[in-house]
Amino acid sequence: MGIHLSKEERRSQLLSAALVAFGKKGYHETQVSDIIAQARVARGTFYLYFESKRDVFDAVVRQVFEKVQGEIRAIPKEAIDEIPKQILGNLKRVTELLFEHPLYIKLLFSDAVGLDSEFDDRLREFYGKILDYIRRGLKQGQEMGFVREGDIEVLALCLLGCVKEVFYQSILGTQKTSPDALIREIYILVLNSVIHPRLRPQAENILGALEAELP
Repeated sequence: MGIHLSKEERRSQLLSAALVAFGKKGYHETQVSDIIAQARVARGTFYLYFESKRDVFDAVVRQVFEKVQGEIRAIPKEAIDEIPKQILGNLKRVTELLFEHPLYIKLLFSDAVGLDSEFDDRLREFYGKILDYIRRGLKQGQEMGFVREGDIEVLALCLLGCVKEVFYQSILGTQKTSPDALIREIYILVLNSVIHPRLRPQAENILGALEAELP
């Protein structure tokens, strides 16, 4: 408690403590006392940075949103051969982040869902950004001749739903999966589900060339 921290460091400490506290007991059962005990700070210190439990939960979820979105890179616009590598890179970065911090999954898929209408709107906004990224990638892929013909809206929803459920079950569900296996299977599933039919004969060659990069 006697260690001097900057305002930014103290706020980060409180956010980390809140993430652990919410992860242990869930949003509704967690009290401010749990957070300050985890952070080893006085109650007054907590209220210098956050107005309430709801306020710190909002900040934690925003931080998780930013970290997940920060791992996603844009698909290259010109080099069609680079698309598989970019898909794999995004998948690796997001998977490594979520397996390193499984409480992020709990917050995104469990605790924040149905908390209140404001949070539901925030979750929709977050997933809307991810869907927009997927839609833009699919549209760009179609224009480049890499992605097959089809309804981009539906295909984007299918891809997001698949990845969300796999992460949730692999990290928090009864079916535990290694990150290496998850990366491999999702990557192959995504690539084979979107690739243009005329490129399918080359799909095995693409996968073979990237075999060394797959876990």
